[in-house]
Amino acid sequence: MWTLIFKPSVEAKDTKKISKEEWRRIDRDIQDLKINPLPPGVKKIKKGRRSHYRIRKGNFRIGYQLNFSERKVTIVYVTRRSEATYK
Repeated sequence: MWTLIFKPSVEAKDTKKISKEEWRRIDRDIQDLKINPLPPGVKKIKKGRRSHYRIRKGNFRIGYQLNFSERKVTIVYVTRRSEATYK
């Protein structure tokens, strides 16, 4: 099993922008990353040599980084997708 870590900015900012109901659905997918960190539909994000990935949950995007040697999943961001998200 993988260890799940939230970047401080996710807990401080990103979760505050999401309703409790939406957060419960998103959190289920985040918790599933402990079992399978590369679920179907995952996209690899090109960011240097690090292993950055993104999954979709409705209108939200969950960005995370994997550390394969330590078996850690670090949640980097949870954001609502908008026209400006990928610009």
